[in-house]
Amino acid sequence: MKNRWILCLGLTLFLSGTLLIQIANSVPKKGTLRVSGDNTWTAFIDGKEVAQSQNWQAPTVSEFTLKNGFAQIAVYVHDAEPGAAGRGGFLADIILDAKPDYIGTGEDGWRCDTGKPIADRKDGWEKVDFDDSKWEDELEIYEKFGGGIWGFGAGAMRAILKDPDCEANWVWCGPNDAEDDIYFRYTIGTLPVEPQDKLATTWARIKNDAK
Repeated sequence: MKNRWILCLGLTLFLSGTLLIQIANSVPKKGTLRVSGDNTWTAFIDGKEVAQSQNWQAPTVSEFTLKNGFAQIAVYVHDAEPGAAGRGGFLADIILDAKPDYIGTGEDGWRCDTGKPIADRKDGWEKVDFDDSKWEDELEIYEKFGGGIWGFGAGAMRAILKDPDCEANWVWCGPNDAEDDIYFRYTIGTLPVEPQDKLATTWARIKNDAK
């Protein structure tokens, strides 16, 4: 009986160790953030600015490292034509090396907020520990990359994006002829300690829900 118990314990420890190794190996370690915004945008990863542009046909490509499978993506987009005079748009995708995994705008997990121009916003919206639980989690979804009013710029954008081809949708926070200053966030993984009362949107949960 004792030998059987020892054998069961050893087998349990072995299987537990194997599972932990598999989980560790499945956690993404590196990622690429590709962004375009009509008309201008500024992108942050883990609270640090990584890209800025004023030409939506020239997307920015930023590589980054995830810490224990975690990264916080934050992007500000400004539509230069005020109100109904223009049509704002945000297009982005995140490519993770774990499988690899692909996350594009138009998929669940993105949150958005309207507000003041970025120079006047001082609430730390781009920071890792910012509580975005009250932000909108249903974005207005427009044409897929390559189609619609932004379709004529797809060729120039593909020359920069290269492989893989973009599968994301153009999105906005509400109708894209209303608000002109939009803020977006996407959380990959989870922090060890989440802000109080925050319901975190995570890459792991989204992928599990999709199964």
